[in-house]
Amino acid sequence: MHKVGRWILLALLLAFLAGLLPTIFDMFGRFFVFTEEGLGVTRHFTHTVDAFFLALKDYAWHITIIYAAIIAFVIFMEGQNPDRTILWMLALVFVPVLGVVLYLVIGPDFHSIRNRRRFRPPKDYGVDETPFPREMEDTFLIGRMLHACSGADLLTRNRADILINGDEAFPAMEEALRAAKSYIHMEFFIVRSDELGERIGALLKDAAKRGVDVRLLYDAVGSWNIRRTFVKELEDAGVDCRSFMPVALPIFRRQMNYRNHRKIVVVDGAVGFTGGLNVGVEYEGNGPLGFWRDTFVRLEGEAVGELHKIFLNDWRVGSGKRPRGACERGDVFRAAPPDVRGLPVLPMQVVASGVDSAWHSIAKGYYGMISRARERAWITSPYLVPGPELMNAMIAASLAGVDVRVMIPEKKDHFLSFWGSRSYIEPLLRAGVRVFMYRGGFIHTKSVLSDCCCASVGTCNMDVRSLDINFENQLFFYDRRITEIFAAQFERDMESCRELNVSEWEERPVWQKFLESFGRLYSAQI
Repeated sequence: MHKVGRWILLALLLAFLAGLLPTIFDMFGRFFVFTEEGLGVTRHFTHTVDAFFLALKDYAWHITIIYAAIIAFVIFMEGQNPDRTILWMLALVFVPVLGVVLYLVIGPDFHSIRNRRRFRPPKDYGVDETPFPREMEDTFLIGRMLHACSGADLLTRNRADILINGDEAFPAMEEALRAAKSYIHMEFFIVRSDELGERIGALLKDAAKRGVDVRLLYDAVGSWNIRRTFVKELEDAGVDCRSFMPVALPIFRRQMNYRNHRKIVVVDGAVGFTGGLNVGVEYEGNGPLGFWRDTFVRLEGEAVGELHKIFLNDWRVGSGKRPRGACERGDVFRAAPPDVRGLPVLPMQVVASGVDSAWHSIAKGYYGMISRARERAWITSPYLVPGPELMNAMIAASLAGVDVRVMIPEKKDHFLSFWGSRSYIEPLLRAGVRVFMYRGGFIHTKSVLSDCCCASVGTCNMDVRSLDINFENQLFFYDRRITEIFAAQFERDMESCRELNVSEWEERPVWQKFLESFGRLYSAQI
């Protein structure tokens, strides 16, 4: 256990004893008083029980105050987001019992430093590191920054197919699964045992039966309602299934933090997929939210190796061991194209972030794209709880004359995130940012494009949970053609949007403003 964690536990133990010993002495003191007064046995027992519960009540109150003081000191010394610090302080001062309980359930983890060591990838997993070319540093300043804060290498030989929605993404992924010869490695935040899950599961079972090494990693909280029989059938067919950081009661446990929100598919080291889609019928547009607007990317080339490296480390964390077979022997690319130089030049980076990151790498990438934009910065995200750094970047860019546009869904899927997102709209509109509400269904794409030649897409929402806490992966492209594909799609999506007007938005009802304030206050913690 980390040294700081040991000191915190010792302080809590001393607080417990400090409150418990006076309670015991007080109870026995009352016991002897009753005995000396010659009370009857029944009356004596009754008074003793009453004294015990009265002392227990006093103890509970005193220990709560002590715990609240210790927790307040820890929060204050952490030096984290001032808004969160103030929120926790107010809760601990005015409702100490509730504040202590909430902190123990969803507050910061005392073992975060230890967890960073646990999640940190090993130095070598058999994947070559591509050096960052010095001659390109002046051109790719955002890439240089991402390399410095995450170690993401600049990859030059790649092919990327942008897949719009599930009706393009799932057929492409299923085709790759059918063609697998060596291994299939998949990880998703959500895997449902519904119609789509059964269809993907059937392909995984078929691959395992023909000798392909198949591994499936799903997040224990995101996939908490997956059927055990579904997993058992996969395992019986030879599919190695693992849940990432399982917890007994995810709704009531602090471990609901640090969830694996990544979506990665790697087939034979030759083909990779990532983006916003999970495995469930709603991602095909068959859920309660209706049409599902999302983006997935099919990759070939060096970027596939970087995705695979992320998967291998996540598998080690989720299962406690690294994959065997082809991966154990180090020939993870035995089915890869023999010469990636035959692929087109497509400069890009695969960036991962999470509790294992010293910096919030993807957040830094978003900030770099927005703050360095000179012509445009177009943002699409299902949730908009960006935090002060990104909020200020959007406002400053717009005030400087940059065409800043933000697209978020009009439909609601999470109460707090929905209302929290809307609390940021008014200051953006006042700064000249164009805000669009997507009405054609639910938009789940997580993308940012900047000027003519920089675009990003992946799993990371523009909210504090994705940016600061969860494990995410994001692609950053430095290419005019790819950027124009995203720009054209953004403009097509605008046709299904309602653009907000600042004067009309300011006239929204008071109850809506109240819900926005409530959502903003608590969406960062839920």
